[in-house]
Amino acid sequence: MPKRVDHEQRRREITGALWEIARAEGLGAVTLRRVAAEAGMSMNLVQYYFPAKEEMLEYGLRHLIEVASDRLRGEIEAASGPRAVLRAALLGLLAVDERSRLLTAVHHAYLAHAITDARVAALLNRIPRELAGQLAPALDHPAALTEVDGLLAMVTGLALGLLVGTYTTAEAVALVDHRLTTLFG
Repeated sequence: MPKRVDHEQRRREITGALWEIARAEGLGAVTLRRVAAEAGMSMNLVQYYFPAKEEMLEYGLRHLIEVASDRLRGEIEAASGPRAVLRAALLGLLAVDERSRLLTAVHHAYLAHAITDARVAALLNRIPRELAGQLAPALDHPAALTEVDGLLAMVTGLALGLLVGTYTTAEAVALVDHRLTTLFG
């Protein structure tokens, strides 16, 4: 009897290898051959799932968005009250543990790639606006959308700063809390 293969799981294994290369060296270092080697698979198997590098990169980004969204949704659902919801969302975007460091590093690799790839830019550009639109109602403020846009931009910078050592986790959390105290009193 033939072995049953979970094709989605296989794509995710390949994506995991892609993410590890992207984290270590950026998306410029990603090739089908490198991903195959990192995943411990044959080049033919990787090409079966992703005939072209661009398809693999796009799937990798879509999966990154899905994983990050699920993680953030869980953080938000565990919070109660407008300030706690906003805080959970903002802290959920910071690179504070191994998994979030991986997601943040890969996200920033895609951001750098988006400078020269319009398709990647189009996927990434919608994320902050959609998230701000979802979070703005938590802030009872006349300029709620602008405030949340600013908070998200701040957290994006803090996340990168955590990756490169500009800020410690405690410093980043203190900056978020300071800004929330200013907004909520």
